[in-house]
Amino acid sequence: MVTGDEGRLRAVVTEVTAARGYDLEELTVRSMGRRRVVRVVIDADDGISLDDAAEVSRTISERLDAPDDPMGDLPYTLEVTSPGIGRPLREPRHFRRARGRLIAVSATTGPVTGHLLRVGDQAVELAVVGPKDVVRTVEVPYADITGAKVEVEFSPPPAAVQDLLESEGVAR
Repeated sequence: MVTGDEGRLRAVVTEVTAARGYDLEELTVRSMGRRRVVRVVIDADDGISLDDAAEVSRTISERLDAPDDPMGDLPYTLEVTSPGIGRPLREPRHFRRARGRLIAVSATTGPVTGHLLRVGDQAVELAVVGPKDVVRTVEVPYADITGAKVEVEFSPPPAAVQDLLESEGVAR
């Protein structure tokens, strides 16, 4: 259940992030002794820079320190960050922002790992490297996806995958 202060906090954070064109991906409040930690995760199609996070943090702090402060009397620490590399891909916008990246998808039809080529309204399409570096494309409907995340890549993809990515206009 959301209390009035939690609802006001969410309203303030949502207003600040939306005014700057960012998506509020997560808002959590944890108690740490006599202090609360407010964690705000934001994202955008072009990513989030440290300057972006700092500006959002300053603006949220100003709003939270105002006379009608939804945080109350207890001190708080505000953390504003972007999603990490291992964060789950849940929404189509998450997949869109991961185009060109190596992702691991758990689907009802089985696991698939490949480079994200296309993101559509109903499905995503991956370039999957098979035996002897043969590349095939695999379409996975959103309805079949039970989990997905970006994988860390330590070396460039095979040339055939790079060619496919370039033909789709995906910069690497």
